[in-house]
Amino acid sequence: MKKIVIAFSDVFDGFDVKNNLISNVLKEKYEVEIADAYNDEDKDRIGYLFYSAFGTKYLDFDCIRIFFTGENLFPNFNLCDYAIGFENMTVEDRFFRLPIYLWELYKEDYDLLSSDRMILAGERPEKRKFCGMVVSNDLFAAPNRIDFFKALSEYKSVASGGRAYNNIGEPDGVKDKRAFLSNYKFSIAFENSSYPGYCTEKLMQAFSAGNVPIYWGDAEVGSQFNKEAFIDCTGLTIEEAISKVKEYDENDELYLNMLREKPLVDDELREHTIQKFREWLFVIMDADYENARRKPLHGKMTEYENQYRNRIRREEKLKSNKLVSFVWGIVKK
Repeated sequence: MKKIVIAFSDVFDGFDVKNNLISNVLKEKYEVEIADAYNDEDKDRIGYLFYSAFGTKYLDFDCIRIFFTGENLFPNFNLCDYAIGFENMTVEDRFFRLPIYLWELYKEDYDLLSSDRMILAGERPEKRKFCGMVVSNDLFAAPNRIDFFKALSEYKSVASGGRAYNNIGEPDGVKDKRAFLSNYKFSIAFENSSYPGYCTEKLMQAFSAGNVPIYWGDAEVGSQFNKEAFIDCTGLTIEEAISKVKEYDENDELYLNMLREKPLVDDELREHTIQKFREWLFVIMDADYENARRKPLHGKMTEYENQYRNRIRREEKLKSNKLVSFVWGIVKK
């Protein structure tokens, strides 16, 4: 069994470096040592660094870098060898599309997609309260969500159970998103931004709660989710979107027909995608190490990366100065 040494850096708080889709898939075929990217003694032993968008530690490594993200970010292939993200694109063998809703973090919600939605919805689902929403953080989000929330609330009351826009008297947000949303006919499932391929867990979590999602975001969402099963507001004005919601809210037969539709186009979407991901990763790990590198190492690329790293490090040093950090905060506002 081939031994590989991997590490993770610049990940979000709570990310489990030992138990995640990447490390678990690799353990199927290799003897995997997970080193500490923040321990200088481990640095030279790391062969493959998986890094995300919550820091810049990755710039200190000369090994094979593999960027992965659940955010709406286009990979910088000048700085990484490979990338995992949302884009519907092909960059030779350097990119794999793996939406965050297929990661193990949301497997429980995904598994409920194969359940009978009418059973998830409970008895007489059309008689439930109107609409719910759970948004934890609205930082940098497109204004469409808050504008739609306010406009729809003028038609009927929308219960907001998250930390953002909370109107149910629980400012820290509900503890169980699925249980909260299951009390409603509809739930607002708007992405933070609209971009082809950028579909997160929001739509899936609305389905797993047994209601009809009101979705906005990925214009290509129909390639994986059944558009007969939810209200797609992408490309609509707020007025058009609300009119569509009213149509289903005021007609029980239409509503129940939509609720009966299965969510996925391919019922084995996760299984098929993970198998392809497995094959993609194994090709990288099985290749001769130097031949597996993809980002340019010499020429103008060296200057570009050095300049980028030096600028980032200067900014970090300045921000560590309390006075400069205070002024920086004012400038950003």
